[in-house]
Amino acid sequence: MEAPAAKGYEFFDHTADVGIRASAPTLAELCQAMAQGLVELIAEDSPLQPTITRRIELTAEEPSQLLWKWLDAVLLWFEADRFLPVEYHLETATETSLRGSVRGGTFDPKQHAQGREVKAITRHQLQVEPRDGVWHGQVIVDI
Repeated sequence: MEAPAAKGYEFFDHTADVGIRASAPTLAELCQAMAQGLVELIAEDSPLQPTITRRIELTAEEPSQLLWKWLDAVLLWFEADRFLPVEYHLETATETSLRGSVRGGTFDPKQHAQGREVKAITRHQLQVEPRDGVWHGQVIVDI
């Protein structure tokens, strides 16, 4: 995997889908960068006001499954309530658990630019690994 862009994440093409790739010093920061990439895909650069707080608590058997569950939760919030996070307070992130809160706002198509329609977070080519003291991850998003 290549190093991500200055934002902490980057996009890459994958047939009819889009990939998100990120690197970060900690697993929590990797999860945050990947979620920021997902939010940008959905809402482009639309500024959302952080007026709503949501708690998150996830467990998984290994890091890639944890990342998949995290991104799937972010997508579910958007699909169910049009909620998108913009601030992340991930207190605990181990290889098998993620706990914390996010603050975000409600996406309003009258005020915000609609980006890509994200259908699902796939497990195809899903990767999360620590390498040389840095966490690296990638995911393919079905659009």
